[in-house]
Amino acid sequence: MLKLLIEMTAKYKNLRDSAFALAVITILVGLGWFCDVIADRAYKVEIVLPAPLLSISPIDYPKVNPVLLTLNPGSPVKVLRMRYGKDFQTFRVETSEGIVGWIIGGEEVKVLPN
Repeated sequence: MLKLLIEMTAKYKNLRDSAFALAVITILVGLGWFCDVIADRAYKVEIVLPAPLLSISPIDYPKVNPVLLTLNPGSPVKVLRMRYGKDFQTFRVETSEGIVGWIIGGEEVKVLPN
């Protein structure tokens, strides 16, 4: 009986260690994601020419990407996320009216220094 108890204790110790390792990994991944979001939201952009607000992220290279609206120069937007595509930078933004979409950094959209 004692031998069985020792074996079960060793088995559950490995399970506890595995559960602890999984919890630590989950926390670290979540922390990394949180830091990435905070870093993205630190970006500031300025709309300098009329710019399309796209409904789908351009980095997904959709065949069709409907334009939600055209942002006018000086339109205030809040950056939610930033992503890089091949040779371009794109931002998920929210307008003052609460409309969320994607803009592409370039002539129309100036990225301001932090």
